[in-house]
Amino acid sequence: CYNGSDADFCVARLNPDGTLDASFDGPGGSGDGKFLLPIGTGYDYANAVAVQPDGKIVLAGFCSNGSGYDFCVARLNPDGTLDTSFDGPGGSGNGRFLLPIGTSDDYATAVAVQPDGKIVLAGNCSNGSNQDFCVARLNADGTLDASFDGPSGSGDGKFLLPVGTGDDYATTVTVQPDGKIVLAGFCHSGSNQDFCVARLNPDGTLDTSFD
Repeated sequence: CYNGSDADFCVARLNPDGTLDASFDGPGGSGDGKFLLPIGTGYDYANAVAVQPDGKIVLAGFCSNGSGYDFCVARLNPDGTLDTSFDGPGGSGNGRFLLPIGTSDDYATAVAVQPDGKIVLAGNCSNGSNQDFCVARLNADGTLDASFDGPSGSGDGKFLLPVGTGDDYATTVTVQPDGKIVLAGFCHSGSNQDFCVARLNPDGTLDTSFD
């Protein structure tokens, strides 16, 4: 949403009849059901939301880092205040932070919460010449899950995943009951864009049985 000079994350919660939930007050304590939430240094765009079993709300998208865009994520308590236990890789996020993945612009478009509380983020990230699928997995406190190493075995919680011959865009993610992660979107086939999909094992390696 527009804040008067650029854009911020924004969120609203409605009661079952569509009226604003006045108990959802946000970090400022006066939201009355809707509020803006700045994350980066300029334009911030929320693209996905997930509600955890404990009622906490995870927002994901892409935010300005001053020169480009990074993945960014925030977690709210059920009343809309920032969850300060969600500190991120730097340990100082206090509920919201940026997460660079590729070599320049990174765009998170999807989020899923695993049964164990880990958070999977997916989108498209720059590899230096075009865009690839990219994915990150966070522990419940927002730190990177170093066990999620990807196909190369050295991802340490975040990695790029080329699928097609050019620009690849992941637009959705889901976690199966067995912990495998499915990414879907559209990818360049050499002449146009096609549906594309990948399935990862719980450690981020490619599931070679998904043929």
